[in-house]
Amino acid sequence: MKTNHTINVNCEAEVAFSFCLNVKNWPSVFPPCLAANVVSETQTEQVIEITAIANDSILSWTSKREIDRQARTICFKQTKPSSLLKYMHGTWQVTVQDNGCSIELIHEFEVKEAVAGLVEGVETREQAHSYMLECIERNSSKELNAIKEAIEKQVLSHEFEASMTLPYTKSAVFQLLRDAKHWPQLLPHCEKVQMHYQDHENQEFTMVVKVEDKEEKIRSIRKVEGGKISYFQPSPPPALLEHQGYWTVKEVEEGVEITSWHNIVMNADFWTDTAVDQAKAKIETAINNNSIGTMKAIDSSLKGTEHETA
Repeated sequence: MKTNHTINVNCEAEVAFSFCLNVKNWPSVFPPCLAANVVSETQTEQVIEITAIANDSILSWTSKREIDRQARTICFKQTKPSSLLKYMHGTWQVTVQDNGCSIELIHEFEVKEAVAGLVEGVETREQAHSYMLECIERNSSKELNAIKEAIEKQVLSHEFEASMTLPYTKSAVFQLLRDAKHWPQLLPHCEKVQMHYQDHENQEFTMVVKVEDKEEKIRSIRKVEGGKISYFQPSPPPALLEHQGYWTVKEVEEGVEITSWHNIVMNADFWTDTAVDQAKAKIETAINNNSIGTMKAIDSSLKGTEHETA
């Protein structure tokens, strides 16, 4: 019996191929995989031991993998198959595509003639065949989706920051950053803030902001600790899957240094017509413009007040 599963991934083929080779990371990435051990490894061959959930049972096996780095193929054969199988072999194939690459996972197998008592609930060869088909279908889909999610999150993640030094007291600057409900009066890019919850260290609000020539509604959850305000956006704008970051205010000789740090994960579906590096640059510019705009607004608000340190 032969099965075939394929998924498209928004990354370079070499990145995906390296991921498929890195067996040691499988338990932390693949939901069905409980343990993975590399017994031996060279540039062209791996011997691995795997323990994984198969339907509601736990199966273990040993595989020999032949690696063709130029063709980006990994051909595997179970030298010690799981209990129901006479044999299993297959192939991982990574192929370059227009918007990244595809990962194809092929399995070929045959169940044993006598299978009664080997796995709970499996008494006949037909039941064993159905059991293995269901297991391969479920686990292959989970594995390929997990690969896609892990790789794209890594490839589409981006960290950046913007800083500015201002001649004011730390308490005055920090209070303006903390007091989000007054941002529409302070920040030129903030149209509206609706505060949902606030206590001495936690805030949840929705704000409407200008991003280039558009308006976006952003929900933010923040935690205030010392001279740092950490936040994440549970429902980020369409261009992003994740956005988290923090503001810090640090005393320096000239007054304070304000830093706005961001960690984002781009939404690949939103950026289908834009190269990853270009999309990252565009996002960084847009977010940093607002961060720097906030710092400049604080400067304008405090200039000429008793909070100046110089």
